[in-house]
Amino acid sequence: MKESFSSRLKKAMLDKQMKQIDIINKSKLLSDNGAKITKTDLSQYVNGKTSPGQKKLYVLSKVLDVSEAWLLGYDVSPKRPTDEERHLNQNEQIIAAHIKDDVTDEEMKEIVNFIEYIKIKRNTNSNSDK
Repeated sequence: MKESFSSRLKKAMLDKQMKQIDIINKSKLLSDNGAKITKTDLSQYVNGKTSPGQKKLYVLSKVLDVSEAWLLGYDVSPKRPTDEERHLNQNEQIIAAHIKDDVTDEEMKEIVNFIEYIKIKRNTNSNSDK
C-alpha cells in the first residue's frame, strides 16, 4: 500500500531535522518558479488535508532533498537525483531512442556534450542575428 504524502513529508522533516518554519524559509529561496509555500499550505500538507501541486512538490522535494515520487508515497528510493543527473537522464532517453545498445558510457557523454555544443552554438548564432 502506498504511504500518504503527509506521512512521507513528516518522515523527511524528521530525518532532516527540519521544522515547518525551516521549510518555509528555505522554500523562499526556490520560489522563483512561482511556487510560494505558505504556512497554511505546509500545515495542510503535514495534516493530510491536501497535497501540493507539481511546482510546490518540486520545491518541497528540493528543500528536503528527497525525490518527488518518494514524497508522493511511491515505493522508490528517497534519494533525489541532482539537476545534472536529471538532465543527463533525460538526454540519455532521447539518445537511446536513436542509437544502438552498444554505446559505452564515455561515448554517451561525448554525444551529450556534442548536443550541448550544438545548442550553445545555435543560441549564440540566434543572438548575433539580433
